[in-house]
Amino acid sequence: MIRSRFLCSLLLVLLPFAAAASDHADPIDVLNRQRQERALTDLFVFPVKADGTPAFPFEREAKLPLHDPLADVVREPLSDEQRRQIDSLVFILCVRRQLTDSTTLKLEPYTYKINIDYHSLVKFPKRTDADPNSEAGASSATAPPTAPTADDHGHAHTKNKLSIVEAFARYGGSIPHPEKIKEDIVIEFRLNDDGRLQPGYPRFSQPKNLDVDLRPDAGIHDDPFIFPAFFGTNIVAMQVRLPISVFPNDRTNFLIWATSHKGSGGPIDHVGRSLRTQNPRFELLNTLHPSRHVAAITEEHNHPSLMRDILLRLNFGSLFAYRSWDFVPDVMCYSTIYPVGFPNGRLLTDDVAAILAQHGDTLLYELSFQDDRYRWPRQTTNDGRSDGSETFLSKAPYLLPANPQRAQPPPLRLSTASIVKLTLIVIALLSLWALSLWLFARWYYRRQIRRRYL
Repeated sequence: MIRSRFLCSLLLVLLPFAAAASDHADPIDVLNRQRQERALTDLFVFPVKADGTPAFPFEREAKLPLHDPLADVVREPLSDEQRRQIDSLVFILCVRRQLTDSTTLKLEPYTYKINIDYHSLVKFPKRTDADPNSEAGASSATAPPTAPTADDHGHAHTKNKLSIVEAFARYGGSIPHPEKIKEDIVIEFRLNDDGRLQPGYPRFSQPKNLDVDLRPDAGIHDDPFIFPAFFGTNIVAMQVRLPISVFPNDRTNFLIWATSHKGSGGPIDHVGRSLRTQNPRFELLNTLHPSRHVAAITEEHNHPSLMRDILLRLNFGSLFAYRSWDFVPDVMCYSTIYPVGFPNGRLLTDDVAAILAQHGDTLLYELSFQDDRYRWPRQTTNDGRSDGSETFLSKAPYLLPANPQRAQPPPLRLSTASIVKLTLIVIALLSLWALSLWLFARWYYRRQIRRRYL
């Protein structure tokens, strides 16, 4: 018991230095030293018709039943006529969670980028792949029969190759060659402190000669994330509408991710598939290019860092142990061949926490019950609106207007009792260090005196 308490106390002292790394809850910043303007919250991608309305959204008939996780996973392709009606792709990137006082914003130091890869191979399941009675479905819909074992650290010994159905359910598609991911188009944003675009932005930083009217918009809006802790708060949103004609005619599959940067520096935060990097075990992905994600996860799995090893020893495997399905780059998959809706792109109306809970990614689903205002039953619409009022707009800017301004709530702090305990721990460690120095000095002094008399 004493040993466990000591390890936990040591962990509390060291964790802030180890956890410097959409995702409303990352990068992790235990000491609240960094500004929230750097933190990406949500990335939405969906097709629209010429009039700006979302094109052919996927309708879930089964309503996310936990007893039938394969329901509504595989989708029928759109018809050629439907695909011809897709005029553009809308990209919405949100930053700065829990904003209530826009006068506190400091956006000018940051650069935000939306990255699009349209050359990488992405595979999607067919209807027969999800039918366990068919020859294809017998091997495609279920996990491999031999599950990986785990050692005493909670590390999986092997990483399974996901079936194509599981890969789609969890990530929106199967990416055979993640190491070849590379952005073909990069759209760059810089904002003034009031949330509006700086002159000359957004712009294409790759390719630089692309001249397209992006119909951009940026500003402060209601937070669209369907999650009670953020109901009634605002975010800063950036939005563009990219004509489908920009892409080569034979390119229908896309990998999308977004990054934040301070000035011209490297990435600070990363968002690809929703609710991925906010899982603590994926903190290391925030500053890495997606082409390096699988290699980084594999390396950390095989050779865990000191802090993750300690956390696993302390039985925090639910947060820090890698699963056999984790060895996938953090990007959003979207295909114009299939109806849009998470995990194929993301609509504003997608309740991603509930969708992912079907397949074992339950961290956010459990947390969505913790807000006392909306504790039960669980809210499944933006801001808990069940009175028939609009949860989102059908045309640009799609997001609702900002909520009324109020004082920014202070960041969560440790209780006074916990601060006292940590202070005592630090004092005890410093006292032990000082005592060891004094004992060494005393021993050294006596040793020198003894030598003088010999």
